[in-house]
This record gives sequence, C-alpha cells and structure tokens, in this order.
Amino acid sequence: MIKDPKVEYSKRTIILIILIIIGLLSRFLVSKIVTDPSFNAATIESLEEKKITVLKLASTMAASSTALSLLPGDVAMPIANQMVELNKYFIVVISAIILEKILVSVVGYVTFSYVIPLACILGIAYLYVKVDGLRNLAIKLAIFGIVIFAAIPVSIKMSDLIYSSYQASLEQTVEIANENKEFIEEKKEEFADEDKNWMDRIGDYFSNLTSKIGLGMSEILKKGEDILNKYIDAIAILIISTCVIPIIVILFFVWIIKILFGFEIRFFK
Repeated sequence: MIKDPKVEYSKRTIILIILIIIGLLSRFLVSKIVTDPSFNAATIESLEEKKITVLKLASTMAASSTALSLLPGDVAMPIANQMVELNKYFIVVISAIILEKILVSVVGYVTFSYVIPLACILGIAYLYVKVDGLRNLAIKLAIFGIVIFAAIPVSIKMSDLIYSSYQASLEQTVEIANENKEFIEEKKEEFADEDKNWMDRIGDYFSNLTSKIGLGMSEILKKGEDILNKYIDAIAILIISTCVIPIIVILFFVWIIKILFGFEIRFFK
C-alpha cells in the first residue's frame, strides 16, 4: 500500500502539535497545580494528624519511663528501659511521615516538570528520526511518571484506611498511659510519705507497712506492664500503617510498571 506523503505529513504535524501542547501544559500548568499547597492539603493534613499522634505517644512514653525509673529500689527499671528502647521506633515512624509529606509534592513536580516534557521531546524526535527506541522510551517514560505520581497518594490513602481503623485505639493508649503515669506518681508519693517517719513505725506496724509497700509495688509493676503492652501495640499499628502499607503499595505499582514495560507499546508510528 502506497502512503500519501501529504497524509503522512499532516498526521505527523498533528501529532507534533499534540506533543508540544502536552509538554507545555505539563511543564507550565500541571506542575504548578500539583505543587500548590491546596492541591495536597487533605493529604498533608492527614499526615500531620498522624505526626501529632506519634508525638503524643512518644512524649507519654518518655514521661511513663521517667516515672517508673524514679521508683525506690529500681524495681521498675526493666520496664522503664524497655520503654526507652521502644522510643526509637517512634523516630522511624515520624521519619516515614515526613518523607511522605516531601514525596507528595516532589514527585508531582518532577513528573510534570521533567518526566512528561522529556517524554514529549523524545516523541517529537521519533517523528523525524524514526528510531523505535525513541518511541518506546517516550511512552515508557510517560507511563512511569504517571504511575509513580499516582503511587504516592494511593499509598497514603491505603495507609489512612488502616490508621483510621485503629485511631481510636491509639488515642485510648495515650489516655491510659497518662492515667497510669498519674497513678504511678501518686503511689511514689505515698511511698515517700510512708518512709518519712519509719523510725516511729516499728513493731507490729512494721510488717503491715512492708506488706502495704509490697502490694503497692505490685500494682505499679502491673500498671507499667499494661502501659508497655499498649505501647507495643501502638508501635506495631503505626509501623504497619505508615511504613509497611506504603511500601507494599509502591511495590505493587513497580510490579505494574514492570508488566507494562514488558510489552512493546505502540501509540504512534
């Protein structure tokens, strides 16, 4: 079949104009829209709420650990030390949240300011050079940019779904931790009062005092263990919702890209 040069020229001109328009719109319009604070306001607000919750948990854990470490006899030091060790996981979660906040804006800017325009330039070059590698690279770059741009918001949305299911539990953990911390501090003050005039409380009352202190210590240790278990559950929820789920979603998108790039895509010749 003989191709009409005029038809081919018109087709190439139309595709050229379309690619130029797409590249210019992507670079000078869409990139500004996706980096505007209002565009990602809901996502940023959601991440900020998570960050506030994590900071509350970290501060209450530090306060609980301090209260336990100041008890007489160092009986609660093992629990206090475990809480100190767990605090590093809050840093990991906060780092993940901050990274997600950065990626929300940066990925959109890079995609529509550089990746899509570059794909359009390669497509234009193919119209004149007719090298199949340029065409395939242009299409793959465009698909890669769009998929990566979509991956971050989707991963955060999936994270939000998991987080919202356990948000009440996390808030309850903060409340219970504060209540238990107050209980521990009250008991510590009681022990201090009991020890002030211990020389005047010898004899039959001494055994009663020892029993009372031992019972109080048992209650404190039980409260400390409860706080520790609550924090372990909270950390597990936060790590899964802010670290594991986003990584799984991004890997899923990477898998999609790998499948798409495994085929030869033909859009224009």
